[in-house]
Amino acid sequence: MSPQDPATEVERLRSAVAKHFPIYDVNVSYRSVTMLVNAVAETVDESFDKLRSELKEMGYIPYIRYKGGEYAITIVRKPPLRQGNLWINRTLAVATFFTTALAGMVLWSDYSGASNMLTLENFLFGALFFALPLLFILGTHELSHYYASKRNGVEASLPYFIPFIPPFGTMGAFISLRDPMPNRKALVEIGAAGPLGGIIATLPIALIGLYLTSQGQPVDGPVGEGALYIVMQPLYILMGLLFPLQDNLALHPTAFAAWVGFFVTAINLLPAGQLDGGHIAQGLLGDKARYLSYATAGLLIVLSFTFYTGWLVFAMLVVLLGLTHPAPLNDITRPGPRAKAMGAAALIVFALTFVPTPLMYVEPDHSFSMDVENGNITAQPGDIVEFHLSLVNKGNADSKLHLALHDIPWMWSGSVQVSGTDDPGATEQLDVDLEHGGTVNVTVKLRVSGDAEPGQSKVVRITASGHGVEQVKELKVTVERTSSSAG
Repeated sequence: MSPQDPATEVERLRSAVAKHFPIYDVNVSYRSVTMLVNAVAETVDESFDKLRSELKEMGYIPYIRYKGGEYAITIVRKPPLRQGNLWINRTLAVATFFTTALAGMVLWSDYSGASNMLTLENFLFGALFFALPLLFILGTHELSHYYASKRNGVEASLPYFIPFIPPFGTMGAFISLRDPMPNRKALVEIGAAGPLGGIIATLPIALIGLYLTSQGQPVDGPVGEGALYIVMQPLYILMGLLFPLQDNLALHPTAFAAWVGFFVTAINLLPAGQLDGGHIAQGLLGDKARYLSYATAGLLIVLSFTFYTGWLVFAMLVVLLGLTHPAPLNDITRPGPRAKAMGAAALIVFALTFVPTPLMYVEPDHSFSMDVENGNITAQPGDIVEFHLSLVNKGNADSKLHLALHDIPWMWSGSVQVSGTDDPGATEQLDVDLEHGGTVNVTVKLRVSGDAEPGQSKVVRITASGHGVEQVKELKVTVERTSSSAG
C-alpha cells in the first residue's frame, strides 16, 4: 500500500483482482489487503496465475487460500529484490574447479600409482577425469532447476558452486529462488527437474567411467589404519552389467565422479524440508508432506545407528534447514499430469540411487595362518632337527609378527630364523614382517641334548603373535635309541 495514498493503492489492487475474480468483501490491514472472492475450481489456477503476473509488475505478491467454504486472496508488498552479482557465481565456479581438480589430482595419482602426487600431470588428469565430469553433473542439476523456475515464472539465480576439500572437492551447488513458489505444480516441476536433469547427465559419465575402469589392471593393496569403501548404487550395478569388471579393479576417477552424482541425486531426493524431495512431496501431498518430512528425519537417525553413522549428519542438516515447507501462493490447485509424471520419475530415480550404506569403513584385518610341514620328528641324542613353518597373511593389511619358542627342555637349545638365511646369531625369538598377501617361510632348529633319555618325547611350542592375533603350534621330538644303547 502506498503510504501517500493508501485508499488509491487499495483501489488499484481491487481493480486488478476484479479482472480475474468477482469480489464480495475487502479487508485492509497495515501489512496486507485480503479480498474474499468467488472462484470456479476448474479455472482458479489459470486466473490466479494471470493475477500473480500482473501484481508482480506492480510490486505485490498475492496468496490464495480456501477455508470455510470461501476463497480469500491476500496481497502483500513484494520485498525489495537484491540484485545478484555474477562475479560471485564466477569466482565460486573457478574456486570449485580448482578444489575439485585438486581432489582429482589425489584420485588420479592413487589410481595411476604415481610416486609423486604433486605434479602438473596429475593435476591436469585430475581436472580432466574428475573435476570436469563432476562439475558437469552438478551444473546440469542446478541449471535444470533454473530453467524449470523460468518456465514456471519464478525468478532464480544462476548456480552457486561451493568449493571444499578432497576427496570430493565440493559440497555441491545451489540456485537462489527470488520469488515464492506460485503453485503446487511449480513445486513439483522445479523440485524434480534438478535430480532428473542431473541423472541424465550422470548416466553417460557413469558409462565412460565404467569403461575406463574395465581397461585398468587389478589391484589388491593393503588396508592401513582403516579404509573407506564406496558402495555402488543399484543403478550403477545395473549399468555395470554392460562392462563386466574383474575383481579388485581400481575405480577410475571418472567412475567415482559418477558415483558422487548418483549420491548427490539420492540425497537431494530425500522427501524432507527444503530438499528437492521436500519440494516434490509438498507439491504432491500439500500440508500432509510435513509428516513425511518428520518420518524421513527419524529414518535417517535410525539408519545412522544401523547402517551408516554419516546419516546422523544429514538428519541434523535436514532439521536445521527446517522440516516444514512453506505453502505456495496457490495451495489450492493440485499438480497436473506432467507434474505427477515428473514426481513419479523422481521416485524411481531415488529408489535406484539410494543405498542405506553409501560408505563402508573397513577395519584392518591382521589374520594369518601358521602351518608346520612335519610337526613330529625322530632324532638321536646330540642331533639338530629342523621344523619348517609357513606363515601366510590371510587379512587385508600388512602385519608384523613376533615368533617365540617356549618349553625348550633342559640342556636343549633352539632357534628360529627365516628359511634360506644362515644366521649364526639366531635366538629363540624372531620378528617377521608379513606383507599383505605374502608368505614367509620359517625354520626352527632344535639341538637335542647329548644325554637325552632314549624313548622320550619332548614338545616345544612356538607362538606367533601380532595386532591382537596369536597362533600356537606344537613341535614334537622323539628321542631314538642309539645303536650302542640298543645292544
